[in-house]
Amino acid sequence: MTVNRQSAVDMKESPVDSAFVARALDQANLNALRLALYQATGDEELAGMDVGSVPWWGGVFQVAVLSEQDSEKVKEKARAFLASNAESASQPHTPSNQELRNLIETFSGGPVSDFMVEMGREELSFDPYPRGVEWTREPSEEVKRDYHVTVIGAGIGGVAAGIQLKRLGIPFTIIDENDGIGGTWWKNDYPDARVDIASHHFQYSFMRNYPWKHNFAPAGEVQKYIEQAARDHDLIPNIRLNTKLTDAEWDEGRGQWRLTLEGEGAPELRTSAIISAAGLFNRPNKPDIAGLENFEGPWFHSTEWDHGVDYRGKRVGIVGVGSTGAQIMPRVAQDAAHVSVFQRSPQWVATVDGYKSEVSVETQWLFDTVPNYWNWYCFALFHAMFGDVEGLQNADPAWQAKGGIISERNDNLRAYLTENIRSKLADRPDLIAKLVPDFPPFTKRTVIDNGWFDALRRSNVDLVTDGIDHITSDAVVTVDGTKHPVDLLVLSAGFKTEDYLWPVRYSGVNGVTLEQAWAKDGARSYLGMTMPQFPNLFVVYGPNGQARAGGLFPWIEIWVRYAVHSIVHMIEAGAHVMECRQSVFDEYNARMDEAMTQCIWDIPGQKSYYLNRFGRTSANMPWKPDQYYHWIKQPDLADFDLR
Repeated sequence: MTVNRQSAVDMKESPVDSAFVARALDQANLNALRLALYQATGDEELAGMDVGSVPWWGGVFQVAVLSEQDSEKVKEKARAFLASNAESASQPHTPSNQELRNLIETFSGGPVSDFMVEMGREELSFDPYPRGVEWTREPSEEVKRDYHVTVIGAGIGGVAAGIQLKRLGIPFTIIDENDGIGGTWWKNDYPDARVDIASHHFQYSFMRNYPWKHNFAPAGEVQKYIEQAARDHDLIPNIRLNTKLTDAEWDEGRGQWRLTLEGEGAPELRTSAIISAAGLFNRPNKPDIAGLENFEGPWFHSTEWDHGVDYRGKRVGIVGVGSTGAQIMPRVAQDAAHVSVFQRSPQWVATVDGYKSEVSVETQWLFDTVPNYWNWYCFALFHAMFGDVEGLQNADPAWQAKGGIISERNDNLRAYLTENIRSKLADRPDLIAKLVPDFPPFTKRTVIDNGWFDALRRSNVDLVTDGIDHITSDAVVTVDGTKHPVDLLVLSAGFKTEDYLWPVRYSGVNGVTLEQAWAKDGARSYLGMTMPQFPNLFVVYGPNGQARAGGLFPWIEIWVRYAVHSIVHMIEAGAHVMECRQSVFDEYNARMDEAMTQCIWDIPGQKSYYLNRFGRTSANMPWKPDQYYHWIKQPDLADFDLR
């Protein structure tokens, strides 16, 4: 039965046959469906079912599942529910805190933490704006008009901030150097660019049942989603594209930032506060390779993909095998005459079932038809991705004393991923030797198999592990003297992640610049968002802000909520300045440095974007997700000077 995507919604208004329903139920997350049915019917047999777990995402996460016997019972009850048309009579109900805890414990099969309930409520999206900021004492329109916020970046964070500010009636401007909305997902349009987080977790909490086409969305689909959010919330009039912020200077006397802009519109803007949502992955890392200027063919960084260049039938060189390079290579290899992949070091690559699959018509029909199934389906992804991270990312001395490398979970994952490589390349021992890393999983970002292993087996693909010595007019020459002819060169060497807010020149209190404030050992912040001497500046995805678990969208919404809460506090208090206390900043960073020693990113000899030029971890945080979440749910005013 072939049905177009729109008809999945239309089916709510017309009968479907039993075979279609059977396929829908076979594809369902039955534990999520069980909770949706339980909410709709109150059937206590559904609440008493057994819950186990199975590995997912290469063994990184554990998914809560039902026994086979209980799974069949859920299908039977779902068929009866659907046949009765009861869904049309079911009224949405927002559970109380205790009801929600009971429901989540039913889903999980046992007791859960306060964090799982509190953040779980947000992820379940029963409320219209689960992470919305509200006024405590709403000021007059005149007071609001005197305040203005500038948001840097029209990507995930910038759009989320704009929506919050729009709801509150606070004047704002979003500026972006690109000529379209989407940020990273506008800029990164290289072949087969795709998320590595499931689409139904990689989304805003306030956009319900968005009809994702893919289970793991391609870049273009994510960009359209972000743009749709901006349009749905009428942000377009507030967005200035093709506009670059070059300087931001704090004016203590006026309690404002003076912004110097290049591009469309006025060259200067005075603003009460800045929310920088420029992101972590916004500045390409272009490796300094000798002779690159002599190359006569086209070359570009993956973020600046030249779609006017046809790689079909060409010899293509790809430098880098991280997440970007591993996505690009399989697609390019399908049409190129030859691909030379230049690998500095191997990566741990996990295979995820259904990575390139589409969301089926049957699945979307269930979302549209069964009340709250979409909510629990999305919650299931959150539940899995916010499981035990310490067991993967922290060393276990007791385990090491028994001869283990890191911890039982990390070592088991290492064995699993190694076996995956061996099974994928059983007849290519030469490739296995090149592709098994000598470092533990999670010391670098894990790469998702986008057809990587299959593409490496192609006769027109060579994996080159000797270092690059220099580039000539038509070739890459490695240190062993081998000349690798190429017509096109793609640099997929990642981003300059340690250069937070670069290249904007921020001058704070008494003219101190960020470069001066961070001269000792790189970028630092309080809670990943604020810094002393830089009042009214809130950074989304700031220094040491990368959380240890979960998709980016939830954390971005939470960071934005913190920033907007802070701005609301200022306005309600009649304050012009909100500045992080130096003592709070110092104490936090001392605790962070101590906690970081327990994490595997600090293992000597590692190289990744997690580390800055000083050898310090400046991207990741050491805090457990539940701990960090409660710190940033809303700002503690005692941490700040308000004046």
